Amino acid sequence: MTRAADATMRWASAASTLPDTAAAADEVCAALAAALGDGPVDLALAFFTASHVPRAEALAAAFKSRMRPGTLAGASAHGVVSAEHEIESGPALSVIAARLPGVAVRPLVLVNEGWGEAVADPLAFARCAPGMAGAELVLMLGEPFSLDVESVLRAFDRHAPGGRVVGGMASAAPRPKGNALFLNDWVAGEGGIAIALAGALRVDVVVSQGCRAIGPTLAVTAGEGNVVAGLDGRPAVERLEQVLRELPEEERERLKHGLYVGKAARRGAEGRGDWLIRNLLGADRDRGVLAVGDHVQAGEKLRLHVRDAATAREDLELLLSPQAFDTRAEAALLFCCNGRGQGLYGAPDGDIAPLQVALGGHVPAAGMFCAGEIGPVGERNLLHGHTASIAVVRGKEAPRAE
Repeated sequence: MTRAADATMRWASAASTLPDTAAAADEVCAALAAALGDGPVDLALAFFTASHVPRAEALAAAFKSRMRPGTLAGASAHGVVSAEHEIESGPALSVIAARLPGVAVRPLVLVNEGWGEAVADPLAFARCAPGMAGAELVLMLGEPFSLDVESVLRAFDRHAPGGRVVGGMASAAPRPKGNALFLNDWVAGEGGIAIALAGALRVDVVVSQGCRAIGPTLAVTAGEGNVVAGLDGRPAVERLEQVLRELPEEERERLKHGLYVGKAARRGAEGRGDWLIRNLLGADRDRGVLAVGDHVQAGEKLRLHVRDAATAREDLELLLSPQAFDTRAEAALLFCCNGRGQGLYGAPDGDIAPLQVALGGHVPAAGMFCAGEIGPVGERNLLHGHTASIAVVRGKEAPRAE
């Protein structure tokens, strides 16, 4: 259990690995009550593993009875994140709760109906997402087999420009109907939830894609859908193979961990964070074309990227480094890919440990391993893979007197 320093805004987090759902909820609720003390709980977020999915309704009821939060939300996951550890196997429950004076908390259930229209129509968006525009942060959790989260994010980008959306997709099961989500009295195995936070808080968002660029920037000179036919005026496969041949030996060694494609996320893309990382799905030498995990079009800029444990750690630490010069954080939320954790780093706590170091340690935190992570890159909110998407919360400082 971790407790924030005394402040008007107060957060606390706690976790349990007890296999019994009721006992795990009791353990967590007791720890949170001790940390938060008397007073209302405005927001509680719960992340729980597959063994608790059958009792998700009872889990939500226990939190409502014991904590009486103004807004309660939860999602199931392959593994969960506590303030100290990433728990990737066995039963686990991780919860973060907050007292948020001066903060408006607006919850919303997401269903697919209406979002196709909401992308194009601002009135339809207002009907689908009341209270979401103008938020400091929107937390979003979804069920990957039933929610078209990319359409939802496109609608947010078009009609709530500048808003940051952070979260992830439930990952407790590899098939439909195996996950669970809840929002207050709503409990389901499909759809999604969003929670807008606005008012007396400030949120920094960090999206670490864990990749490093290699080779030159390449111009798409022919492409349609997810197929790249031409790069720099030459057949795409031919140009790609030339770039790879010209790499230094050290860079070629990194290719054994996988090769990825970065799409320019903003004009003049050059450095880290300027690229949206997508999978390189395959190559057809006979046709000279490449398939990538996103839509491409002529005129776009691409750059090859590599990912390994050292690169992922370096990227995360670099993006988090400004946090050491800021005021003390009140809380952090971490949504990381199922492909990270021990599978990437070869050791536990590969993302939460550097996050706590950057924040000075002992900051209330929670999160989950996701089947797709949500976070902004450039001017767009996007669904990612292999990524750590982080929200760092602070109280909004009062304006200084003149």
